[in-house]
Amino acid sequence: MLCWVVHAERKLLTVIFSSPSLEVRQVSCGPYDNNCYVLVCPKTGESVIVDTPAEPEKALALAKGTMVKAILMTHCHGDHVTGHQEIRRATNAPVWVHESEAGQLPTPPERRFQHEGTITFGQVTLRTIHVPGHTTGGTCLLWQNQLISGDTLFPNGPGKTWSAEAFKQLVGSLKERIFTLPDDVAVYPGHGRTTVLSREKAQFRDFESRQHRHDLCGDVVWLKD
Repeated sequence: MLCWVVHAERKLLTVIFSSPSLEVRQVSCGPYDNNCYVLVCPKTGESVIVDTPAEPEKALALAKGTMVKAILMTHCHGDHVTGHQEIRRATNAPVWVHESEAGQLPTPPERRFQHEGTITFGQVTLRTIHVPGHTTGGTCLLWQNQLISGDTLFPNGPGKTWSAEAFKQLVGSLKERIFTLPDDVAVYPGHGRTTVLSREKAQFRDFESRQHRHDLCGDVVWLKD
């Protein structure tokens, strides 16, 4: 079930998915329109905050009324970390990040993501999926058919890469670990609109059916590049 609440001035979404077992809240933050998510267990009121961009007060307002049990970092690019210290101080919640990026946060994290690991808060258990390529430690979070993709996958293409090797790694990671998930999985990216995996799979099949230059990388669009 999708519940859309829109602020006219900036079209900021709040509750974007609601079920008896999980609520997904979203707010757009900072100059790069980062999506910050708060995942809430309705049965216990416990929550986690996903990523810590600029305007941390928005993330904290989104989590108001819940017990924040963890801060989950999909990766550590600067636009996802700008509000990290403020959110950490306000919640006193442990921070999770992939081992390869643990040294990129302002202060050391308490926990490390593992590929195919789990994180539990309240009665919700998230599956962690390591998807390197955009960064070394890019991690997606999956609950049933709801996927927080960070900057690994967007509507119409993968996350940005800075070398052909990184692009090939990201494509391989997506093929093996994300595009094998069911078609009805909703994808919540680190920037931009929500999409659905069936749409992204179809566009990727078109991309894969064509020849590409060997040095392809950057902001790739499945149907154009």
